[in-house]
Amino acid sequence: FSQEKAAKWRMQDGHMDGLTTNGVLVMHPRQGFTQGSKPGLWREISVCGNVFTLRETRSSQQRGKMMEPECNELVDGSLVDLCGATLLWRTAEGLAHTPTVKHLEALRQELNAGRPQCPVGLNTLAFPSMRRKDVLDEKQPWAYLRCGHVHGYHGWGGRRNPEVEAECQERECPMCRTRGPYKPLWLGCEAAFYLDAEPPTHTFIPCGHVCSAKTAAYWSQIPLPHGTHTFHSACPFCIEALSGEAGCIRLIFQSPLD
Repeated sequence: FSQEKAAKWRMQDGHMDGLTTNGVLVMHPRQGFTQGSKPGLWREISVCGNVFTLRETRSSQQRGKMMEPECNELVDGSLVDLCGATLLWRTAEGLAHTPTVKHLEALRQELNAGRPQCPVGLNTLAFPSMRRKDVLDEKQPWAYLRCGHVHGYHGWGGRRNPEVEAECQERECPMCRTRGPYKPLWLGCEAAFYLDAEPPTHTFIPCGHVCSAKTAAYWSQIPLPHGTHTFHSACPFCIEALSGEAGCIRLIFQSPLD
């Protein structure tokens, strides 16, 4: 389970314990995986299941402090990091209170039924179906991620090729003149990542994945392990590192004028 130089020691009962070479890290959310959830602290789990504070680096031979009162048992919403892969643990009971893919599709249709408009082109916007995710559509909503104003794709003040535009760093919003990333919006399709079944009103920065307010706020607060000793928050739908002060922003849709 570990290399020769991995941390290992003999316990008081005479049995051996140790840490895997790069560590198995676990984070239990506080108050469960619900609307009131808060991120917990990352801990390292030994081969025998004991709980420790994190080492200075993932491969350090010096183990952290043993946290005897804490338990290694996974709970709904626990994150398990295997140094390169981070897994979300959901229980059957927890998933029973999670929105289904069918519910997310209903939220998409309800959002589209409101007929949001592009304030520049005055054309109606619509999120593409779940089956067509990641395929740019002519009615695709785009947003300026520093202010949250939602538009259709337009060439105002920038390039006229949406494929090139998606890679562009910043553009000026014609509504408020704020400069920031201008990205297409995509509904987050993995239902197990949602904390509630509320409408999708917020987007992660800079990827453009859209979900409910509390889901966006929760994931933007979680520091995910990155490399051997650093952490950063990331979008749960694509794992792209978040940017900006909050990592997410409320979207501002324009209602139809008629």
